[in-house]
Amino acid sequence: MKTLIIGLGNIGAIHGWALSQAGADITHAVRKGTKDRFENGVKMDILDLRGDSANSYQAVYKPNLTDEVSPDDKYELVMVATNHLQAIGAVRQYCNLAPEASFLMFTANWDGTDEYDKLLSRPRYLWGFSISTGARGEDCVLYANVQKSYRIGELDGSRTPRLERIVALFATAGMNPDIKSNIIEWQWVHHAINAGMLGATLYKGGLPGPDEGIDTWLLMVRSTKDALAVLEKRGVKVRAYDDTRPFLGPGDEEAAANLRRTWTAAPHYQRMREHSHFQTAPEEMRQFYLDVLTTGERLGAPMPYLESFKQKICGEE
Repeated sequence: MKTLIIGLGNIGAIHGWALSQAGADITHAVRKGTKDRFENGVKMDILDLRGDSANSYQAVYKPNLTDEVSPDDKYELVMVATNHLQAIGAVRQYCNLAPEASFLMFTANWDGTDEYDKLLSRPRYLWGFSISTGARGEDCVLYANVQKSYRIGELDGSRTPRLERIVALFATAGMNPDIKSNIIEWQWVHHAINAGMLGATLYKGGLPGPDEGIDTWLLMVRSTKDALAVLEKRGVKVRAYDDTRPFLGPGDEEAAANLRRTWTAAPHYQRMREHSHFQTAPEEMRQFYLDVLTTGERLGAPMPYLESFKQKICGEE
């Protein structure tokens, strides 16, 4: 499946590397005049979690690059793995340059699909989201935490031949799908949870250390409950999603203790603290919080914890 990945950001590079290693036909589109920046490849420090146990090693990804795309290239799949602030611009730029391709939107969504529907017919695109994470350090190395799963779904929840072809492509790289029956609503749930967690983390100045007390984790739980209240105002049945149960099930203190135990036990937790989007993409992290806060304000949702972060995060009175 001839695939074009937009850009060479963290998520695009991780999946481009994994798919290329498996023999897939992968090309990355980069801005004109920037190909020389990558002539030595992308240095990667990999924590590979696709097997039965974690495996750490270094690699250099030397991607196929292009700064010029035309319909004659006949790409079958365009993977938009930009951050959600850039995604619609990427579709606008490439939708007519790859007219026969399906677009896999591998990014967040909070505002629905109206703007995408203006550019692409529904049969031309579907949505996904990475579970793998990564960030570039000050040494320009991409610290990649490669997971064996990812989320994906057609907009109408169907199992199409196109979806099966993409699933087969990712399977060659040892990545298995978590297929969502309502991928956009799931995106909203995930976005709200991110907003609560990121809001508290931005407010406190970073992810807590494994030996720190419960206070930050408790704040994460309570701000995430605020964010889920915004979704309820949108009409989403948040309790129908397993993702919300850690926040809505037990009491807040028990939920915070469980959250701390689960997160700090993850093999890549310390790597996330040392190399994360908080350092490399602070505006994107801030936007998750602002997306939900702004919607909550418009809908009149109760969100005392999210609102209490606003002055520090946004610099507003």
